[in-house]
Amino acid sequence: MKKLLVLLVAVCAVAALAENVTLWSCDFETGDGYQADKDLIEQGWGSIWSGVGREMVVNDANEAPSGVNYVKMGDAEEANGANCYFNFDVSGSYQEGCKLLVSWYAKGSPTNNKWHYTKLHNSGTTGKNYDVEIAEFTIQPDGKADLTVSKEDKTGTVGIRKVLSNPTDWHFCQLLIDPKDKTIKEWVIDDEVIFDGSSVYYYKNEGYCTTASLKGMGGKLIDGFRLMNYGAFDGFKVEMVPEPAVFGLIALLGLFFARKQR
Repeated sequence: MKKLLVLLVAVCAVAALAENVTLWSCDFETGDGYQADKDLIEQGWGSIWSGVGREMVVNDANEAPSGVNYVKMGDAEEANGANCYFNFDVSGSYQEGCKLLVSWYAKGSPTNNKWHYTKLHNSGTTGKNYDVEIAEFTIQPDGKADLTVSKEDKTGTVGIRKVLSNPTDWHFCQLLIDPKDKTIKEWVIDDEVIFDGSSVYYYKNEGYCTTASLKGMGGKLIDGFRLMNYGAFDGFKVEMVPEPAVFGLIALLGLFFARKQR
């Protein structure tokens, strides 16, 4: 019995050290199924409006922040940049009650007046491939980096801002969300916590959608992302954050059954 109790205590202790579980990732490497010097539209991505050469996979180990490949969005010579999307499904691996950590690398465009966009989709069963979003991230030429989400009263959106001193450098972004109530829990850029969850913000779609009837209709899980306009992108990942309460419950159940057998 004492050994069992020690084991149950150990389970509770390990809960605090439990690692995140990667549910989906894309680093644009050969192992992910991507070829350098080819457009994403040629490699399984969907186009909202785009054109050949606007979302190029580039092989440059010195430039890529992760691996050897990254995606260059748009071109200085083009009037329009990228606008493409990719859908995926993490519902089969997701465990109810867990939060999700979404991370990626982004950099702004060196071309004057060109914005960078990363849009995180929760399209669900709406049938849309755009504008049903958990959040929208932009890097403006003057360094303003905004994460747009829904206000607490869901009457519109609000931007969580960080001014970047070097917008054309790579920046590592991390967004922690809670699918249970569609809330934003934390927003981090380059290890700096920009939003710590002290206010209540919801998925962007809860407060605004260009198609009014779809407001609040998005799913609870991230199921795609969109790259738009200019700049560069790399290292996208969706991780499930284990809830310590789950491990504690397992320990308590074990203790309950152990005592029943005494």
